[in-house]
Amino acid sequence: MTFNTWFLFLVMETALSLSPGPAVFYVVSQGARAMPRAVPATLGILSANALYFGLSATSLGALIAASARFFTVAKWLGAAYLVYLGIKSLRAAAASGAVALNPAAPAPADAGHAGKERREIYLGALTLQLSNPKALLFFLALLPQFIDTHHSIVPQMALLAATSMLPEFCILLGYGWLAQRAARASARLGVTGGMNRWLGWIEGVGLLGCATLVLKFSRSD
Repeated sequence: MTFNTWFLFLVMETALSLSPGPAVFYVVSQGARAMPRAVPATLGILSANALYFGLSATSLGALIAASARFFTVAKWLGAAYLVYLGIKSLRAAAASGAVALNPAAPAPADAGHAGKERREIYLGALTLQLSNPKALLFFLALLPQFIDTHHSIVPQMALLAATSMLPEFCILLGYGWLAQRAARASARLGVTGGMNRWLGWIEGVGLLGCATLVLKFSRSD
């Protein structure tokens, strides 16, 4: 792989990471509540991407891409879990506005509950990225164009994976940080209670919207 090829991939991946989409929205919705919530959200997205890179380096990825049944199952299972998370967020928003927006004075939380919450955020992000068949097609269709078949595939794929995930990690956390700053500014203006409730509604509606987009995707798109 030449330097020009690598640099072109870096520019393309950075631009795609900066573009708003379901992954960015998910991280923003978590970061607005508390910056630590953006970390497992980001790691969930990148874990799915790492799996895509692994599949792209094997013939298994091509077999999955050719399987209509796999796409159907992935869409419905992923969408179902996103609907579950969306409804849960909407119910929580309707029941209470108790989520703290000010990280300077966090509410005490049980360690077990915090760990469960982080796992749920991580699984939500992982499911969101894995349930979008278009992401798998993107990796399988795009990555081979940057691979030099005259050299070993695995080192090149590892380089592209690092080139993709390191900038995206920083970009997604940056979005989460900006969302948290906006939430803190709202708290200073004295609209914390209403903002908490709105954040819950936005997160729930956004997850339901992501589920709808996943279901609407077709192999011909």
